[in-house]
Amino acid sequence: MKLSKYLPMALIAGVALASCQEDMENFDNTVYLTATNPVTTVFVKSNTTDAVGYVQAGMAKNEGSAVNVTFGVVPSKVADYNSIYSMDAELLPAEFYSIPEPTGVIPVGGTTSNQVEVKFENLENLDVSKLYVLPVGIVSAPFGVLSNNTFYFLIKEASIINVVANMSKNYATFLDGNQAVGLENLSQVTVEALVNPDNFPNTLATVMGIEGQVLVRIGDAGIPANQLQLAAPNDGNVTDPAWQFETGKWTFLTLTFDTATGETNVYFNGIKKGSTQVSAYRGPFSWNTASGDITDGPRGFYVGYSYDANRYFDGCMSELRVWNRILTQDEINAPYHFYSVPDDSRGLVAYWKLDEGAGKVFKDYANGYDLSCEKAPEWVQVSLPAKN
Repeated sequence: MKLSKYLPMALIAGVALASCQEDMENFDNTVYLTATNPVTTVFVKSNTTDAVGYVQAGMAKNEGSAVNVTFGVVPSKVADYNSIYSMDAELLPAEFYSIPEPTGVIPVGGTTSNQVEVKFENLENLDVSKLYVLPVGIVSAPFGVLSNNTFYFLIKEASIINVVANMSKNYATFLDGNQAVGLENLSQVTVEALVNPDNFPNTLATVMGIEGQVLVRIGDAGIPANQLQLAAPNDGNVTDPAWQFETGKWTFLTLTFDTATGETNVYFNGIKKGSTQVSAYRGPFSWNTASGDITDGPRGFYVGYSYDANRYFDGCMSELRVWNRILTQDEINAPYHFYSVPDDSRGLVAYWKLDEGAGKVFKDYANGYDLSCEKAPEWVQVSLPAKN
């Protein structure tokens, strides 16, 4: 499996020159790496064999002829990397990488070179119990090189979850109504979400659901802003003081709701919190509704939004799931259940991993009920589950 999709390309960073062209002639030309971030991570999974990254050179001002810039591995920079980032990485052994065409060319009149490939090979044989780094720098150029002349590729074992979405001041919903038939006539439901709240700045925050119908939200008038609540029609709201989140901490939320009995249970990290609460609401409900008019209705299904834009979830989300049955506590505590489940699990009707790493669409891995965000979220790199 190739991992190029996991590798953010070394992005081009333009150099803003305040002076006019005449002033530019008054200083010597220089070359530099064009990366906005000097580090990118190569995540190695059990089936990873190879991957590819890129480096690219820029130049302060154009020249009247083509300029060749040669890249190479700079082993001495491993110590610099470990010092700067407080890491204990080793130099990636030579058998696991190559730079087939190490020279980039800045064309006549241009200021950036072509992208130079750095190939990672034979990764299935790499000892992933160790952390590796490959410093690639400018080793040859016809004139001076700026200090930012080294790009670091960090090679590490992939976690189950490596990227999540920050949903602060954002929301997601269906692009079209009636596209999620599996979310109709829900009489038993289990809602799950792996969340890390930064703060609770508003009276209410939303996990998912439909305002005025069944909604999994946090806070309300008269209850703490960090306390989970199931909101339902017919005075069916239920909550418990034990259902309070901590900020800055990952919590795997599981909420089960049986509309025949009203019984509602909440688990944090597989541990039942508080007592079983009984909602007054009875009868099935549907979450198969697009956004509609978000000001006056009809209300639609949202992640991170309900009545108004101030009810966003301030923090990161991952592993959003909807089941059409009540999961048992043993199922909730199955190995790695907090971080991943099979797409075809019995009763799993919607499964948004929020692991895309780019764009504003959340893919549904269970039935194709994709969600679209109001704007592209901030994608945050993580390593979950955290290693001791």
